Amino acid sequence: MRSKKRIDDCQAFVCIRMNLIFRLFFILVFFAIRVEASAQPAFSTDALSNPKLYRAEIDQQLQITEVPVFAKQAASGKVLLENGYAKYLFKNPDEWPPLQGQKVIPTKVRVIFTKYPKDSAFWLTDYQWLLSKRLNALFSLDSNLNSKDIEYSILLQTDCDNEFETMQLFHGIEISYRLETQVKTAGHRTELDSKNQDMSLSNSKEFRPAEVRNKSSIKKLNQLMYKEKYSMDSTVYKALDRNDHWNNALLVMDWTGSMRGYGAEALMWQSMFEDSSGIEHCAFFNDGDRKKNRKKIIGNTGGIYLSKAKPVYSSVKMMRKVQSKGDGGDSPENDVEALITAIKNTPEAKEIILVADNNSCIRDYVLLSYINRPVHVILCGTQNGINHQYLNLAWRTGGSIHTETMDLDSIDVKLQSSQLVIDGVRFGLTPYNAIVPLNRAENNFAHCDRYIKPTKRKRAKRRKEPKCYFTE
Repeated sequence: MRSKKRIDDCQAFVCIRMNLIFRLFFILVFFAIRVEASAQPAFSTDALSNPKLYRAEIDQQLQITEVPVFAKQAASGKVLLENGYAKYLFKNPDEWPPLQGQKVIPTKVRVIFTKYPKDSAFWLTDYQWLLSKRLNALFSLDSNLNSKDIEYSILLQTDCDNEFETMQLFHGIEISYRLETQVKTAGHRTELDSKNQDMSLSNSKEFRPAEVRNKSSIKKLNQLMYKEKYSMDSTVYKALDRNDHWNNALLVMDWTGSMRGYGAEALMWQSMFEDSSGIEHCAFFNDGDRKKNRKKIIGNTGGIYLSKAKPVYSSVKMMRKVQSKGDGGDSPENDVEALITAIKNTPEAKEIILVADNNSCIRDYVLLSYINRPVHVILCGTQNGINHQYLNLAWRTGGSIHTETMDLDSIDVKLQSSQLVIDGVRFGLTPYNAIVPLNRAENNFAHCDRYIKPTKRKRAKRRKEPKCYFTE
């Protein structure tokens, strides 16, 4: 009897144990299914690899809204990752995740584009391809951002009439998130939250009285840039925007045929920020009007015109006058003559800004010693590197160099410490005290050296006395 009872107790124990194991197994399976469901990606790899084939599937998950301009504002619970116009790599990937040591839960992802041209049939960039590239870049940054628990949408900005205006708007991805410790409230938003969301979908630009006042000038500048087809580059606009601390400034612009679009960018910036701009005077030069090349004398080439920068319509009026006078002719320009003339006629100017053609040589470089103020050189067209003639101009005057993405100050300090490196090219001094690339193979502007190097004077031949014949 005792043995039978022991067997029954063992069977009961085994049954209880097996019951607990089965219950635990089902609980684990249940949680595994839930975790798998919650981690299910919103966009499949096939869809992102073949955006045209899966276009309907991708578009179905993205609600599209339109606003004039996206208000780029810092806000808690949001991160902005910037791509740039028609680009998909992030400029600031280190900003995600926003908080180190704290788990953040993404809730919304909004891809921000511009609707230009208004008719999608004329879009130069493949929209589906760019969208998939931006999403791939986002999910490579953090795979947790590809989840069905996140709400995805597209925002199209519509207040852009040309490509230059389009490039000034924000392009990228906005991620909304909450902290894991925050309590999730359903169905309610405070009045302040509603107001903040409405601000992020602002239906108007930031109010700028100057932009309204100079509407006519802005329209003319837009027309010029569209006509000249220089709207792909925003070098001058960005350089002035980064250096808005320049006060009581004189803006000297190369207004030859290849540079009018860049000059228009400068006047566009002045039109939009006239009230806070420190630019007081403008000078235009076109390298001698229509003067023949053989008649262009160093220091007396001409084609230099001055105007007030405020109100801006006076500069726009002068712009048209200079344009009608000529387009420069040959490649070298009279930059130094223009600087000397402009400074002489505006002695009160403290900051001198030169908008220069990086691909043209300075014909009157020998007059550089007559400039007695620092010159901030904004170089346009630097795809093939920096023209060292302009680097020398900035260095010798104690000024600076500016491109679309770079501001180079303290040139002399970097030169003395052998740290003057621009886009991977190392510069140094020559025996004739000029800055040039140390590697000759990297000197893409060696043809300009003839304006820098001192010319060797030929030894004058001794004049032979004419033979005289005397007769007695």
